[in-house]
Amino acid sequence: MKLRPLIALLLAGALTTAALHAATPADTESTWTITLLKPRDCGGCSLLEESLKRRGMVQTVTLSDSGTSITARVERRVGGDASPVEWDEIRQLPYFDEAAWRRTASERGVQVLLKRDGHVVAAGPITDSVDPHDAKFPLDLTVPLDGVEPGNIVDGYNGFWQQYFVEGWNLDWFYRLARTPQLGKGRRFADWVMQRPRRTPPPIGNTNAVLASTARGAFDNPVFNAIRTEQIEGVLVEQFGLDRARIQVRYGAGAARGYNAIETTTSGTRFVHRDLPRSQPLTIDSLTAFFDGVKSRPGSRNLLVMIGHGGPDGAPLWGEVAPLGFEEMQWLHQHGGGDDVMVSGNCFGGVLAQAVSCGFYGARPDVVATGCQTNAREVEESADYLRVYFEAFLPEKRAQTDLNHDGKVSFEEAHWHATRFGDDRNVTYSTVDAMAEDWLQRHPDALPEEISLAELQPLAAAAGPGEAEALKTLTRGLVGSHRFPVKDVAKQAERYTASPTGPRPMIAQLARRVIYLSRAGADPALAATRACGARSPTEFLKP
Repeated sequence: MKLRPLIALLLAGALTTAALHAATPADTESTWTITLLKPRDCGGCSLLEESLKRRGMVQTVTLSDSGTSITARVERRVGGDASPVEWDEIRQLPYFDEAAWRRTASERGVQVLLKRDGHVVAAGPITDSVDPHDAKFPLDLTVPLDGVEPGNIVDGYNGFWQQYFVEGWNLDWFYRLARTPQLGKGRRFADWVMQRPRRTPPPIGNTNAVLASTARGAFDNPVFNAIRTEQIEGVLVEQFGLDRARIQVRYGAGAARGYNAIETTTSGTRFVHRDLPRSQPLTIDSLTAFFDGVKSRPGSRNLLVMIGHGGPDGAPLWGEVAPLGFEEMQWLHQHGGGDDVMVSGNCFGGVLAQAVSCGFYGARPDVVATGCQTNAREVEESADYLRVYFEAFLPEKRAQTDLNHDGKVSFEEAHWHATRFGDDRNVTYSTVDAMAEDWLQRHPDALPEEISLAELQPLAAAAGPGEAEALKTLTRGLVGSHRFPVKDVAKQAERYTASPTGPRPMIAQLARRVIYLSRAGADPALAATRACGARSPTEFLKP
């Protein structure tokens, strides 16, 4: 978190800090305001208004904490933007996470400001007011029984979400934050998970793999997940020599009753039961157990493969409301202390890019990916990221994928193979790209509106053979004077997906990467990340 210069704070009249603004016994003598920042096309605004209406708090709200109550006027601001003065005060809050705030804004979520005498003393997304980690979906939604139509499950989920948010969201949370700012950091995943009973860790070796099928339940567990899991497991065993006993399969509902997947055939879409050997559900408890095992095996190396759906807030877990987000994955990685490499085909998968040692993803944090088909034939014909990524390690692909000609295919070389020859609509991503985004946010002047192919070519060549070959593939047939926009990659991707014509938006992503690499210098963190991806899975998974 970076604070504005002191002079800006003086001009804003904001020398006071969150601690000075924290509530005191004189709370009732102050003027309190709740400002609801409501973006256009707001996600959840109607549910929040319904929640306030049910409580009889449309114009004013009563906020309570530990027996103390105050009344605040409700202010609604369409557009969802904080003022410069408010931003200065928001950034002073000790728990403020600007990346998370901007992520919520990009998702068009409601943000809340609590102000005392005109000064911001608490802020955050409305979703922070309810801790979802203990919440579960009803079993009948997660694992449907005979005779249930998929449309009924959709209605069930919609009803669940509406009731969950309307009953759970509460503005008291922001008054609690104003009085006790450390709660903003205290109510974290780490505190929650450490208080939970522990499962017995699975047997952990020096090298391990987790094949994680990401779905909330049968409705969003397409047959794609089972087919890809089986294919990737075959590559791990046959090409890398990994013992099946070292592969943890997280899929479906395990031995639970009912259907666990969805499939489309010529007769329509229906729920099915599709089993995988040795599988157990992907839940926060099963993941924690695995990383507890990693912790007991210092120095272990672990490949984590995410197969299935994903969202801007992370990957769904079986039957659980809270997804596997950045905070959860980062804590698990640090808790285990292992060397963890992630490969993900999830939509928005890049949200986890900096949570592990290094990772490779089918999509930026703000872009969807291809895959997740419910029809088995379409799965077989798909050029989704995971399929093309793991095909890179087949012997017949070696000449095409071993870009530095060292006789082996690295994690990163497989990533470039999937970028070059996978579905044109994908905008692939990696931990290096996430580092580039962080750097470009700090150095906005380094990023031009457009860049020509002639300007890109030397930057890509200096970055490495992967970047150079990717640029050649992506720009084949274009002349050096051709110019590419390099901003608003997500918007480019959305337009291209709707009408896939012209140069791929992946060029903009690649341009951002090579611009960063040309300017980053001798950054030890960058060097470590690139070294992580330069390893071959065969060596990485060798016992």
